[in-house]
Amino acid sequence: MTQSESGSILFSSRSNILSEAGLPSTSILSSEMGPGEDLSISELSLSVRPGGVSNDNDSAIQYSDELGRTKKVTGKLRDEKLHHDLFVLRKLNAAVTSFNDALRDVGSQNERVATQLEQTEGLLNKYVSIVSESEEFARLMFDDEWQGAEADELMIAQQQREAERIAREEHAAAAQRLQERLEQEERERVEQKEREQAAKEKQERAKASGGIRGVRGTRASMRTTRGMSRGATSSSAGRGSTTRGLTRQT
Repeated sequence: MTQSESGSILFSSRSNILSEAGLPSTSILSSEMGPGEDLSISELSLSVRPGGVSNDNDSAIQYSDELGRTKKVTGKLRDEKLHHDLFVLRKLNAAVTSFNDALRDVGSQNERVATQLEQTEGLLNKYVSIVSESEEFARLMFDDEWQGAEADELMIAQQQREAERIAREEHAAAAQRLQERLEQEERERVEQKEREQAAKEKQERAKASGGIRGVRGTRASMRTTRGMSRGATSSSAGRGSTTRGLTRQT
């Protein structure tokens, strides 16, 4: 039973309760009063009250029973719906778990396939190496100029000696280049030192020659001053003699 059906049952029960709890009809009242008799409002209410109270109690009891049954039905429906939803969720969880297990199986299978591919690649490399060696052996076997393993060993030893000789020559050439570079650097340092020493000596000679020139200039100026003082003295003496001569003539 759905909630809409329970609601319709509740509505119909309520309508039945209201119809059953109504007031007595006019025919019943008229038969009880008789012709020409009028009841007052208080008498009418007193005469009607007992029956109405009993009907209200019955309707309330019936309503509470219907309400209880409706609640039970509604609770049962809710429990059934919850159980159904729980069942669906469990099914979904089981499906998701199965899907995850399948994915894990696929991942493990991919790993196994990758491992097998690596092993296959290693085997193929070994096979290619064996085939290459077989081709080399076949070429040597059908080579007319091949003189055997001893000749190959001698040729290999000769090639090794030649390689060692080339290595020694390269090492000696590298050492010689290093020695030449060091000697060149040493010559450059010596030349730089000589240039610095020459420049220093030149500066010292320039300073010394400047001092000598200053002394000579001072002596020359002193001699000039002395000559000028002597000339002034002689000229003053000449004037004095001339003045004395003029005075005597007068």
